[in-house]
Amino acid sequence: MTALTRTVSAVAFTATLFATSSAFALTPFQAATQAYRGQLDGISGYGTLQGQLRSGNLTGEDILEAAGLEANASDANFVESVLRDRDS
Repeated sequence: MTALTRTVSAVAFTATLFATSSAFALTPFQAATQAYRGQLDGISGYGTLQGQLRSGNLTGEDILEAAGLEANASDANFVESVLRDRDS
């Protein structure tokens, strides 16, 4: 009985972790904000970020992937537009 209780507790704990981590998943807007601040691995902050976006060396897809999000064209375009608007 103790083994069963431990197993059920472990499964419940794991499910709670997964539910909690998905509740804190980044949105594309948050990914853009973190990229702007230089808080994403492999993505430079403001000054370099703007130049890389303008030159095409960095895309919205790159930013989404660095944030651990699934990159799709709509979200990638949104991220780029948010960052372009911040530049103005």
